[in-house]
Amino acid sequence: MANEPTALETWDPLAESPGDEGLFIAAQRREIRNILKSYTGYYDLFAELIQNSLDAVERRQEASLTTGYKPSINIVIDLKNPSVTVSDNGIGMELSQFKSFLRPNLSYKNDATSRGCKGVGATYLGYGFNHLEVATRKGGKAYSGKIVDGRKWVEDKTSTVARPKVESFNIIDPFFEAGDDGTTMRIRLIGENIRPKDLKWIGATDAKQWMSVLRAVTPLGGIYLCSERANKIQVKLTVIDSEDKSSEDTIEAPEYLWPHSQISKTIDLREFIKYQEAKVAKGEDVTLVPAKYKGLSGIWGEWTITEMLDRKSKCPIQPRLDSHEEELAKSLDIRLYIFLAFSVELWDSYNDNTIRLRRGHRLLRGGLQLATRHMPQGELLTIPMTNNIGFQNMAHVIVSFADAEPDLGRKGFQPDQVRVAEKLSVSATTALRKRYNLLRKPGQTRNFGTEIKLQEWIRAQEAHAKAAPLCITGKGLFCPTEILPIVSEPIVEQDVVALFNQMLSAGLIRGIELISSSQHEQYDGLYKIKMKPPFDKYIIAENNPLGIESEAFADHSDGVETIVKILEYKFTLDGLIEEIQSGMKSAADVSFVVVWEMGEKWRALYDVVPYLDPDHRHHRIIHGSTHGFNDSLSGQHVFDVIILKDLIEFLTNRDECIKKQRSLIESEPENGE
Repeated sequence: MANEPTALETWDPLAESPGDEGLFIAAQRREIRNILKSYTGYYDLFAELIQNSLDAVERRQEASLTTGYKPSINIVIDLKNPSVTVSDNGIGMELSQFKSFLRPNLSYKNDATSRGCKGVGATYLGYGFNHLEVATRKGGKAYSGKIVDGRKWVEDKTSTVARPKVESFNIIDPFFEAGDDGTTMRIRLIGENIRPKDLKWIGATDAKQWMSVLRAVTPLGGIYLCSERANKIQVKLTVIDSEDKSSEDTIEAPEYLWPHSQISKTIDLREFIKYQEAKVAKGEDVTLVPAKYKGLSGIWGEWTITEMLDRKSKCPIQPRLDSHEEELAKSLDIRLYIFLAFSVELWDSYNDNTIRLRRGHRLLRGGLQLATRHMPQGELLTIPMTNNIGFQNMAHVIVSFADAEPDLGRKGFQPDQVRVAEKLSVSATTALRKRYNLLRKPGQTRNFGTEIKLQEWIRAQEAHAKAAPLCITGKGLFCPTEILPIVSEPIVEQDVVALFNQMLSAGLIRGIELISSSQHEQYDGLYKIKMKPPFDKYIIAENNPLGIESEAFADHSDGVETIVKILEYKFTLDGLIEEIQSGMKSAADVSFVVVWEMGEKWRALYDVVPYLDPDHRHHRIIHGSTHGFNDSLSGQHVFDVIILKDLIEFLTNRDECIKKQRSLIESEPENGE
């Protein structure tokens, strides 16, 4: 059994320097408050605790003369009594270090090898929360203590809260008590102004889920690329759920949650390139691709900056960097990883069905992850694609700097470093996009049982329309009006349906017959296009600006009548896009959509054709339709849409509307293309 911790006198970790004590305390509080402002993430607590332990065990590995040393880290996440404990058998702290490690901007770490060395992480743990327990042992001497109300003191505006001191406290942790050297820290989530306030926000309740979380967003997800290897460090995670039931998970080396290791049927693009080179060398046909390289869920690869900048190399990524950017990239010794999924559906499926986090939390998804010193830093950035924009949500790119200095809270880097990383991410995504033919296509697998039910519903509604037709005619019964009864903008989907129907009744929109508005279990209704001669009322003119070009009727002298198709109503198009991405609805089924506003999520999947722009109105085949949407990958037309808000703006402020419509499709070419 290790020595018991030595009881110490109470001491103040922020002992003042000579001078005015009040001014010194106020200055320290401002300094600490500024440090805390840089920590805005929900995972910062985990990242700092784990980073400290990883550095401690690796420093002991480097300095250890003891054979058989096995570095270990023990993590306990308690959901019932919200707390996080991280313990290690690392290098430990001497008494002088223990008494001063909470001081801001003081670090005992090695700048060259440690993950963190700014001296702000421990300050954040002590004063960003209201209860920190610490125990450490080095050379057979153990010390322990706790500091409470750190955050309460920092946030105090009345100067009535006393500056907290570290009190001697015997922290109970079996892992620490059973070891020799090492450190344990426990944060209890109590009090106000802390983040997170509890440990349930993400929906993870067992050890496997939490291990995935920690490997994706903390230093436990070590970024080791291009022949780099993670150190062997055993990490054991125990999670105690709200029912007081515990679960465990263990990894033997802290390494990132690589998408290609989590998702089946993926290939390393470098392997495929070598295969093609071998075929060429033998004079064989490279267009004949074996089955193992087709219909994939994803493709991936990793390259050094030297490989990417060597124009003679076989690296598919050929970034366009200026001379300054090239030198910067070389000095940062950049390594890049990319995984391109066949669709955003893959990310949704992995997060919802494999990790099973609360809906909306996406650990692995499309975006750019920056990293330095072998650990992810900050939130995912958007890959700044300007063309083929849907790919920015399908590609997961990591740009790792060998050694770069993020800000205090580990959130961001210098603008020129970020700019280089963004350019590389665009070039990498563009390079893998050119291999998209290896991936299976979105929606390739259909639920035929659902499709059969859908066709049965359509046939039933067609039969009902024939058996119970609704036709009201009579001279003088209808009184044409130029004013719609609805006099306020829609605020819910039901308002959208009512406004659209009034526009049909008033003849503002023409040639659409509603077969059914009774909701199928998936879809809202059915319609068909029916336009009989004379066609003048459908053809675009000054007093009919939502009309169709006359050429559309050249081969239809007897009129136009389509089959029955599916119609969807939404307040915003975002609602339908989310349902398509989740698999709730299929874009292959929907032909026509009526919404109030466009939203932004369509950019992930589609390119838009704005029919309200005179340059594109010849594409309109449905009277009153405002936009067409094409699949950004195949270019195939998907569905037509009436954006009621844009339609009204076109009728009331045409020049401004046209200007906005043109801005939807105007963009600069991508870097790397």
